[in-house]
Amino acid sequence: MIRKAMTDCFHVLIHEIHKFNGASELLDILASIISGFAVPLREEHVVFFKNIIISLHKVQTSNLYFDNLIRCSMLFLTKDSSLAIPLLEGILKFWPFANFFKETLFLQELPEVLEFCDVEKLKPLIPKLFKRIAKCISGSHLQVADRAMCLFESESFIQIIKHYKQMTFNMLVPVIAKLADSHWHKMLQESLTALKEILHKIDPIAYDTALENTEVKKFDK
Repeated sequence: MIRKAMTDCFHVLIHEIHKFNGASELLDILASIISGFAVPLREEHVVFFKNIIISLHKVQTSNLYFDNLIRCSMLFLTKDSSLAIPLLEGILKFWPFANFFKETLFLQELPEVLEFCDVEKLKPLIPKLFKRIAKCISGSHLQVADRAMCLFESESFIQIIKHYKQMTFNMLVPVIAKLADSHWHKMLQESLTALKEILHKIDPIAYDTALENTEVKKFDK
């Protein structure tokens, strides 16, 4: 009964009013409930995760309860890691536009979700994921760019880059190499240079090939 009442409140928040002052408190209570879920999760709990927890990311005022939302998301993933792929799909689908603060929150959640992802099952999402990351790194907002570069501190993220280097290098190397030479902000330029060295160290041949492909495309144009 309690969970049904909470679900009704979240449905109103997601589909109608977009603001509810008690959302963070409800999610805090929900986190305690999720902690007690038995595994494997019942179907109704999986449906709740997909319909409510993922959908709460798209609410315009989600920054008001985002920390609590991440906590609930991670508790679900500890119960069933297969939910990480639907959550990643939701994050990419509901990625904020013209809201830089919310974008940094999404980037904060991203490495935690990737920790639970099965690398083999990520292939369909790799192009969309790394195009988004490259766009964040090359964007005009310094905090978003800095937070995106923090992804490289995650070992699971580096493993994904290595596993799909034929795709990831083509999207990351041209952007990072160019900005490492030309970015106007000195501290970010130093970070970009460090990222360039990380990518080169992973696979020098793939790195050079990605740069050459970029040059060929420019020449063809």
